[in-house]
Amino acid sequence: MITVLTQDSYRGFSAPLTTAGGSVNVGVQPIFIGRVLWPGSSSPEDAVIKLYRSDTCGPANEVIGYAANAERAVNQPKKSAILLLSKRELPDLGIDLDDFLDSHTGLTACWATSLEQGTQPFKFVRRLSSFSSKKLTAFFKSRFCRILAAVDHVTGNNDRHDGNYLYLDDLQYLAIDQGCVGGGLRWHTTWPDRHARNELFHFAQSELSALDFAAWKAEAIMEHERSQHAWSLFLGKLRVALTGILESGEIDMIVEYMQERADGPKFAVSCGKLI
Repeated sequence: MITVLTQDSYRGFSAPLTTAGGSVNVGVQPIFIGRVLWPGSSSPEDAVIKLYRSDTCGPANEVIGYAANAERAVNQPKKSAILLLSKRELPDLGIDLDDFLDSHTGLTACWATSLEQGTQPFKFVRRLSSFSSKKLTAFFKSRFCRILAAVDHVTGNNDRHDGNYLYLDDLQYLAIDQGCVGGGLRWHTTWPDRHARNELFHFAQSELSALDFAAWKAEAIMEHERSQHAWSLFLGKLRVALTGILESGEIDMIVEYMQERADGPKFAVSCGKLI
């Protein structure tokens, strides 16, 4: 499902990642734009490259979320991979990168996705004077929104705030950033969160009228019920994809967690009463 790329596929730093206002995106998690030679391509392309601290399961979470989105045909960046880089290949990002490097290999496991031109985080689009209630209604009416809410329930992604999906136009959105599958970056040290907050659900609840929210929930539940039979088959494939990325016990843990959340009326129960 997901390719692991080595340093040979990395062709250097391209640019810092900037916000919609043009300022450099500086945060706890280093992210930048680099040149990547994707498998099957003849020339490198710009990619968004994100680093995770070595004591987290962030890259594995990204694999899980990306694969689950692909299974349910959720729009997302077209290309993705785990990219292994050493400290000498990393640009100066203004922070100490030692915590991101594995102490045994000296490598950091980055999550790389294709840079999708013409997109912006939804949270920035909502701040524009041109943004209208019709655009927000179009988002909640989209199949993308309903399916992604159900996928986030199954995977336990508790970080689907409005900066973690991209806006292309009123009919096209892309899901990004699945780093908090299982309820967080360190579920592998304890246990995945059985009460992971579904941010899309709460976003819809806060923005829609009671009647419209009830209709949204009903449609999301029906979308999930139509897909339930496919989750077991997908989770079998996911076990294979995670081999070599997680330990066998960790794979068992996250697969069993997702199977439990996918089964029966669990999503419907999490949505509460329709009215």
